[in-house]
Amino acid sequence: MKSIERFVNHPVFGEGRIVDSKLRGQQLKVEFEGGLLLWLGSEGLKTHEKTAEEISQIAARRMVEAFRLGIVPRQDVERFTFGRQAEIKVVEQALANLEQGAGGSYLVEGDYGAGKSHLLEYVQHRAARAGFVVAHCELDPREVSPHRPKRVYRELVHNLRYVGDGSELSFRDILRRAVRIDVSDHEFFAPVLKRLERFERDISTSEVFWQWIEGESTKEYAAQYKGPYRLPGAGAIPALYDFSTASDFYCYILSGLSYLIRNLGMKGLVLLVDEAESVTHLWNVMAIDRGISFLEGLVRTAQNDPQLKTIDERMIHNRVRTTPYIYRDSSIALFLSTTPMVGEYTYVKMINLVKNRMVLNPLREAALVELFGHLCYIYHQAYPEFEPAPSCKDRLLNSALKEKDEGVRFFIKYWVEGLDCRRWEGQ
Repeated sequence: MKSIERFVNHPVFGEGRIVDSKLRGQQLKVEFEGGLLLWLGSEGLKTHEKTAEEISQIAARRMVEAFRLGIVPRQDVERFTFGRQAEIKVVEQALANLEQGAGGSYLVEGDYGAGKSHLLEYVQHRAARAGFVVAHCELDPREVSPHRPKRVYRELVHNLRYVGDGSELSFRDILRRAVRIDVSDHEFFAPVLKRLERFERDISTSEVFWQWIEGESTKEYAAQYKGPYRLPGAGAIPALYDFSTASDFYCYILSGLSYLIRNLGMKGLVLLVDEAESVTHLWNVMAIDRGISFLEGLVRTAQNDPQLKTIDERMIHNRVRTTPYIYRDSSIALFLSTTPMVGEYTYVKMINLVKNRMVLNPLREAALVELFGHLCYIYHQAYPEFEPAPSCKDRLLNSALKEKDEGVRFFIKYWVEGLDCRRWEGQ
């Protein structure tokens, strides 16, 4: 009789096998590839069952489906990173510096398909496995625009995770653990942490409270309370401003969060911001200027710029509750990705601000050949009944190499579509 096993999908580490549970299934112990064991809350996780014989082939087919889009599954990103030794060395040094308390800013730039998002996913995976708190977001001129810093904050907080001591923590878990840390001089976290325990006792208002401090709209809940969008007893907590001049306040909150993280014994905060060039796609000059201001503040906050620990009038500040951009000492490693924007003011300003640049040039032929070999192995695992002749592989490789200047994404899609066509022809 075939053994049946239960699995879940994790946003960073991919598919994992459930090996144990407790608290009537509310906590699941999951084993991921490479031996990583995590206790995860079952709420929001979808489980599925497979027989042991299905696992390897299904995993391979899952990878091939991603390859058809020209991307590598996030959980396999370390295994499928080729020809980026110099960039990986920079990433390793950045994490080592952050572990010692020294943050920094890093710009990943390259043309479309060069592998910018792949490298950011590599950083995310590597940092998470090494015990850093990691948060990522993808900028978008409509939904997550840099000239609306609250939206960037909301996405970062929503995606924030820490893996350590055999468990996974979210933003809420970190704040629950931080209630005893003295941040009495922090404009936002001092009142938040003071009231956190009281709100946690009242289930009817705790979720509203969490959504509020995470940057979500609470208007539909707040109608039952006196005052605009407030909760009982939370009047001393500053509002999370939804206007573009609040760059100072959100950098101040993120730097304060990094301070809490370090004082909890964690290694530091890694922020990943993809599609930074979207700041130039905004609808008017003022929006672009405000978006640039927020990115500049974020970069200088990660660099722990001493000028931003006081009110610097040369930076944009909101006029409701003015704060410095940096609370005490920040412990943030910021990775921004962008396409080159030659002649663009935003691009010139970013490359002058960011201390470390990683320009992703096209992969060398030797790296592509190595990648091709690994891809062919995965394809055979996915479709074991199909084995193209060596001459067929050579022709496909040579054809793909002729298009290598189109980028890694195009190379991967070209390869998988070529094998798909040959497999279908043989059926």
